[in-house]
Amino acid sequence: MIFDHIGIFVHSIPLGRKFLEKTLAIKKKSKIIKDDNLRVKIQFLYDNRNICYELISGLGKNNPVDNTLNKNVNIINHIAYRTSKFEKVIKSMNAQGNLQISQPKNAKAFRNKKVVFFLTKLGFIIELIEE
Repeated sequence: MIFDHIGIFVHSIPLGRKFLEKTLAIKKKSKIIKDDNLRVKIQFLYDNRNICYELISGLGKNNPVDNTLNKNVNIINHIAYRTSKFEKVIKSMNAQGNLQISQPKNAKAFRNKKVVFFLTKLGFIIELIEE
């Protein structure tokens, strides 16, 4: 697995971006991507060391973001990794006792490659991105 990004839930992408630009010396950013399939809007920001931060806000009702933001928990939501062995890593994550919290879904931000999320035994979330 190769590190890809840190996912951060925000109420507003423009406000989140403004904060990170002031705080983390952001040097480049993507366009805002609306993904109806995942019910989110996202934007990728890169700092001067090329660490990628994914800002994620909810899109429409019953999205995966609003409830978390309302509870003010898991705002730094996940750490994401790319893998060319997507199905094998899913099996491995499950076999290690991690809880698969989503089914694999195509993600617009990753050229419609599949993504899946796991709650790890240590209590943080890992996103796997199909390469």
